[in-house]
Amino acid sequence: MPAETPKKTLYKVILAASIGNFVEWFDFAVYGFLATVIAKQFFPGDDPQASLLKTFAVFAVAFAFRPLGGVVFGMLGDKIGRKRTLAITILLMAGPPRRLAYCPTTRLSAWPRRCC
Repeated sequence: MPAETPKKTLYKVILAASIGNFVEWFDFAVYGFLATVIAKQFFPGDDPQASLLKTFAVFAVAFAFRPLGGVVFGMLGDKIGRKRTLAITILLMAGPPRRLAYCPTTRLSAWPRRCC
């Protein structure tokens, strides 16, 4: 029978997991709330519903890959440790929103669209 984990360590683990979960869902929520703005800026066209559907398709792809990320980062956590893996995933989740903020919109035609 394994030794009991001290309560202080257990609280730290729960807090770290909660922060990571909050960051992930905050990311999804912001993208969902700003979907209409993103649709107008990155998928312009005559049909605003089609632009919004394209935006939600990108959202759906990200959401669908969550289980794959769980498998990959679960195995990585077994190899290098859960704490380091949690830090890596939080940093990786912070990258795409920042990159989206720096991507040029379709109004800036001088920029190549392939940068995003």
